[in-house]
Amino acid sequence: MGKKKKHKLTFQFDFNFFLLGISSSENDYRLSWEINKKLKISLKKSKDHVIKRKETEQFFPVYMFDDELYIQYFLIGNHCENGYLIEELRNIDYFLQIHGDLTDRQQEQIISSVRNIKGITGLFKLDINSLKSKNKLIIE
Repeated sequence: MGKKKKHKLTFQFDFNFFLLGISSSENDYRLSWEINKKLKISLKKSKDHVIKRKETEQFFPVYMFDDELYIQYFLIGNHCENGYLIEELRNIDYFLQIHGDLTDRQQEQIISSVRNIKGITGLFKLDINSLKSKNKLIIE
């Protein structure tokens, strides 16, 4: 009888999405409503994004919209009562995550539209690969 072979299956997440960090004191539902108006989309409350840590669970609000061009939008809260989704970005209140093929021009149009929303005090285009805890941005 020969040696047993071990195969290791590794799974790599696809971080191919456009990510904006938003600083705003607005409530999540109010901000999603404003983004809907500006981008002419229809973000709707989805189930919370749950992060399990040892004995605690963290619940982050998520709003989602799929358009007819296969573009998927997520508005994700960065704060909950017991911590942050992305710890190293405590100054960010929300993430706008957009999946799909967007041209640079489309990205710039989204940035300029969202930047003009009343109640947003800061908007940042984020480099996903530079985030230590980027795996927490995977919404299932």
